[in-house]
Amino acid sequence: MTDFTLHFAPRAPWVLLAFGTLAAVALSWWAYRFAMPPVPPLWRRALTVARALVLLALLWLLGQPVLERALPASGRRVTVLVDRSASMDLPERRGGAPRAETASRVARDVASALRARAQVREAGFAAALLGDSAKSGEGRDASALGDALAALAALPVERRPDGVVVVSDGVVNAGADPVAAARTLGVPVHTVLVGEPLGADRAIASVETGASARVGEPTPVVVRVMTSEPRGAAVPVRLMDGERELAHGTVTAPGAGAEASVTLRVTPSRPGLAVWTARVGALDGDAAPLNDARQVAVPVLPGKLGVLVVSAGLQWDLAFLRRALLGDTTLTISTRVRERSGWREIRASGAGGAGSAAPSAADLRGIAVVVLDGLAASDVSPAFDAALAGFVRDGGGLLVLPGASPGLLGLERGKLGASLHVDGVDAAVSEERPKPSAAAGELLAWDDDPARSAQAWRAAGPLAHVQRIQPGEGDRVLLESQEDGPPLLLSRRIGRGPVLMLNGAGFWRWSLSANDDQAAERAKRLWRRVVRWLSEPVQGEPLRVQPERWLSAGGERVRLLATLQNDAFEPVAGATLTGSASDGAGHSRELAFTPGEAGAYTATLEGLPAGTWQVNVRAERSGREAGRARSEFAVDRWSLEALRAEPDSATLAAVAAGSGGAVTLAADAKRWAGAIETRTLTRRRTASTRLWESPWLFAAIVTLLSAEWIARRRRGLA
Repeated sequence: MTDFTLHFAPRAPWVLLAFGTLAAVALSWWAYRFAMPPVPPLWRRALTVARALVLLALLWLLGQPVLERALPASGRRVTVLVDRSASMDLPERRGGAPRAETASRVARDVASALRARAQVREAGFAAALLGDSAKSGEGRDASALGDALAALAALPVERRPDGVVVVSDGVVNAGADPVAAARTLGVPVHTVLVGEPLGADRAIASVETGASARVGEPTPVVVRVMTSEPRGAAVPVRLMDGERELAHGTVTAPGAGAEASVTLRVTPSRPGLAVWTARVGALDGDAAPLNDARQVAVPVLPGKLGVLVVSAGLQWDLAFLRRALLGDTTLTISTRVRERSGWREIRASGAGGAGSAAPSAADLRGIAVVVLDGLAASDVSPAFDAALAGFVRDGGGLLVLPGASPGLLGLERGKLGASLHVDGVDAAVSEERPKPSAAAGELLAWDDDPARSAQAWRAAGPLAHVQRIQPGEGDRVLLESQEDGPPLLLSRRIGRGPVLMLNGAGFWRWSLSANDDQAAERAKRLWRRVVRWLSEPVQGEPLRVQPERWLSAGGERVRLLATLQNDAFEPVAGATLTGSASDGAGHSRELAFTPGEAGAYTATLEGLPAGTWQVNVRAERSGREAGRARSEFAVDRWSLEALRAEPDSATLAAVAAGSGGAVTLAADAKRWAGAIETRTLTRRRTASTRLWESPWLFAAIVTLLSAEWIARRRRGLA
């Protein structure tokens, strides 16, 4: 038999509905209480009932009624969901069998006890719901119970379970919230806890360092440690490159459930991808030695960045820029200033050095960024002009500060001036206040807080000697004028080289603010960030391949991103990219790249063993080779499953409580399965209909109203 149940919204206005019901019945009776014209009693009662039904239906729809219909029973279906993640390889108890063996035995016992009362299906889960309960080597490096329950809820009705029994250690480290997913499934989710506390354990929670490092410069590496040891215990930490120790330190145990950190400093000796391993000292009887080590990967860049400043003379902007750049220890600053007597080199201390020759092509060797202040390259020498133009085309960064008169008009001369395309410049000058554009992004952010950054720009001093200039095709305006004046900072490319061109002078005033004592330091950081942005390497070869992350945890997907360009540095679509990835242990994988946006291609690798992998890729287009590229990445032995060794009974208890299920231990699972009542094992499935959205109810109301109106017209009623 099919059962129906009607429910109303939890906050339905019952008092209003009750008075409204009486009013609707009274109105329906009053509408047909007249004696003339005469209406037969049967018709009078029928019309009264029709009007009352319509009014009551419209009124009670305000309570948002929901009609639940119990679906016909098709046999009770129970899914036994077995945890197959890597944490199940840990022992159930100290010195005992692996949790996976216990879980398999428990699953067999539960299925055997329930088969007389239900249709039992066994399935596994790890990073996702597995097709069957067979132990899988893929995707075992994460536990996503919530995703597995959500996948059961997404099954067709004829395959959806009426009850679920989860056999797991309770460790959840990925995917959706399992408690919310269990509630959404809408059936009892019973849980069986596998595993007992294992005792003392040390683990590396995380290893963090900067986005890059440089040869010869100390690089901080922050190692965070978790330990179950008593508060105050000393935990030794080492940072290793293979078998070679790079640094060591000690962490004081903060107590169970907390983290402590130590900062180690490493000075890289060679460029390339550095893969370092953080280890905690061995602990007697360690419950999970796999989490004692974790890696970090960082690209090491060669040496310091060289910056060459070529200036027409000493002035406030140059002094402020030099102070800002000299505050960055990763930069090497060389300053040449033209004076009446010739060229002079300014030392880091600010004192004038001995006379120097004019800057030449040789001075550009090892330089990443050139700053032209108040003069054109051709003003130095034709040879330097040609060399600087080639330097920028080949990828070097250029910062142009035109200064005062003649300002931008003075940049039109020489080979570099022809490449700069300084067009449409008006000799008239004005004073404008700067305002960052949407294209500026984080490059011109004064502060991490957007509100403080915007306030700082509003208070920034104006630029003087601003000239009218028309941005060229492909230019990005990074600084605008607050009063819709000319652009103040333009970004463009000459070949592969990034160029920033300031329109005006006097940016040293940006460091002055009566309301902000941090203005000077913020302005210095801004110019350091600008120079670093100009120094970022651009794609020099037609094909470039780089991993999405230099280091991936064990079991994670590795994505390789490739870009292809032609001789004019334009993206090339429609190419075929092939290649392979291999490690030092003899493992190899073929790469299949999928095209994306113009000139971009992506390849994905899964299930890679731990190690450092070398990537070789070849691009072909129209039957001809379009480029070759190499790269590398690393895969850590550590995974999310290694972080926590202890079983999590609280999560399993919350899943059971949130779904109306029961929780038990592995040792009691067979007895529990045999004794559990059938009516509490599963829940009958229902189908719900929100009546206020039902087209059938709407059609019925319209039909009744139409029938009443037709009947009234035929009886001659108004």
